[in-house]
Amino acid sequence: MYFFFLPIRVILFGLFVFFLSRFALYWTYQDYFSSLTFNALLLSLLKGVQFDASIMVLALSPLLLLISLPFKWIYHGKISKIALIVMHIICLAMFAFSLADLFYFGEVQRHIGADVFNLSSDLQSMLKIGFSSRLLDIFIIALFLVVVSLIWYPFVFKYNAIRLPKSLALKLLSCICLIALYVISVRGFVLQGRPINLSDAFTGSKIEQANLTLNPVYVAYKEIKNRENQQPRQFLSPSEMDTLKTRYPDVFHWQHQNNQPTGKNVVIILLESWSYKYIDSLAGGNYKVTPFMDSLVQKSMVWDNYYAAGQRSIIGIQAILSSMPSLQNYPTLGFGLEMKNMSRIANIANRHNYFTLMMQSSARRSFHMENIAKILGFQEYYGKEDIPILRKYPQEQPPFGWDYDALQFLKNSLSKVKDKPFFAFLFTGTTHEPFPKLDPEFEIYPHESKGENGFLNALRYSDWSVQQFMQEAEKQDWYKNTVFIFTADHTLNAKTKSKGDVAEQFHIPLVIFSPDGSLPAQRVDTLASQYDLFPSVMDLLGFNDPIHTFGKSLFSQETSDSVMLNRGDVVGVLYPQKNWLTFTNQGIQSSSEPVNETMQQGLEMMQFKMQYADELLQQNRWFSEK
Repeated sequence: MYFFFLPIRVILFGLFVFFLSRFALYWTYQDYFSSLTFNALLLSLLKGVQFDASIMVLALSPLLLLISLPFKWIYHGKISKIALIVMHIICLAMFAFSLADLFYFGEVQRHIGADVFNLSSDLQSMLKIGFSSRLLDIFIIALFLVVVSLIWYPFVFKYNAIRLPKSLALKLLSCICLIALYVISVRGFVLQGRPINLSDAFTGSKIEQANLTLNPVYVAYKEIKNRENQQPRQFLSPSEMDTLKTRYPDVFHWQHQNNQPTGKNVVIILLESWSYKYIDSLAGGNYKVTPFMDSLVQKSMVWDNYYAAGQRSIIGIQAILSSMPSLQNYPTLGFGLEMKNMSRIANIANRHNYFTLMMQSSARRSFHMENIAKILGFQEYYGKEDIPILRKYPQEQPPFGWDYDALQFLKNSLSKVKDKPFFAFLFTGTTHEPFPKLDPEFEIYPHESKGENGFLNALRYSDWSVQQFMQEAEKQDWYKNTVFIFTADHTLNAKTKSKGDVAEQFHIPLVIFSPDGSLPAQRVDTLASQYDLFPSVMDLLGFNDPIHTFGKSLFSQETSDSVMLNRGDVVGVLYPQKNWLTFTNQGIQSSSEPVNETMQQGLEMMQFKMQYADELLQQNRWFSEK
């Protein structure tokens, strides 16, 4: 075989495998891509080759350059064989990532992208999920990689003797042609202007078309590069920003100077994946898995138009406990954002002589929560390692812990607090995949370790666990003086029977119960999000300290004309009427309806807040807590 064709075979092989993975994405999620016309589908499959070639050649470029050199010592020794083996390993890693992305896509309808920073941080939990509820997915990936390797061997590795041209001129010409091919490939076959970029995937008006076009490895690579070279957000021009800054100079500043300390206790229970749609008393469904929460709703203040800030737990935790915006070009709390000055909810409570406690049913270091607790000022922190198992279960403890035992541990810890009020935060975990095998009383639906049925059974158990906690809490001296806040980190990230729109993908419950009746039992339809909880807690506790927040207090006359939703590489804007749009730096990508003037104004205001927040974070001027 002429040496010129060996690197070309490597590239063609990679393009073929990436094409198969892209087609598998389309085939697996045909409902999601159903809005694409045949021409749009064909264009996505073809244009995707540009992204495949770019990342393929970029990842293999040093080795491709090596086997492009027309020297006998490369091909007549072991160098070319070693180079091909290393390239094979790199390709397998990229192919495995693409398949993992395929399964991930089914949960959040987007590529891993920027979430690679969050997912990589909790590798131990990810592996536990992979080798339990996702064992079939792991097997499919492994089988695919074996088949790919079997094809690679005869097509690329087992080549016949390499022939080199005798003419020096022909050698140089061949080498130059290969290098030119590599440069053109890395540029995505764009010969003039800037090389291919993420924005080139948006050839149509639909985000679905862009998601099918993009290569998941390319997206992750670009997000890593973008994180390394953070650039300020520039949605609006400097003059537009100056005008809005003049109009809203204190858009993030919050302080109710007339507040007087109430001496109330506050307990926030962050319920893993509790979606609004699965609570019958809220959404009017018939799942029958939340009887206790259904009864509590009748006695509580309930926000029916309340939404998660993102689709990852850490984004929800960041929004609730710091009210700092989750921006695509910044890490989350616990992964670098803590280096910025911020309002720290537990520090404020500590200054008011409160006892502060944070815990989760998962491992102590999951999501670096142990460090987050210290950063925010919590006096005590506990995780799965600290929680004794009180109940006999039909299986070993799941990766994210048992809710009942965690809630009982919280009750016992709070009952030890004497002569001072407390602020406590608990993050549950049993309703996280893999869903455990439970006692028959909780197996309302056929058991499965992933998917909706497994979640519903776990939700039934979690609801019962909350009931047991509240029944025990009612016996304590501190019960009447406590405000209980029940909400979720995000909605269920799993393939369900309904596709759901953007609003449903972020719609979570907010139930606030005050046993002494200080808060009325009523349903509130005001638009709100997790960013609003921090200032709301400040009002509940009567604190008048200044804070900076991306939200507004739910107990004031302030209202939101839109809320921000983090969808990875795309930003969602949701309006009070539940209409929505999504956008990137390249403009609006999708919307629930034609964008009218009101939606456009809301978009510009959201872009102003994001760009202004980005500017303050860049300068580390978000907030300085004295």
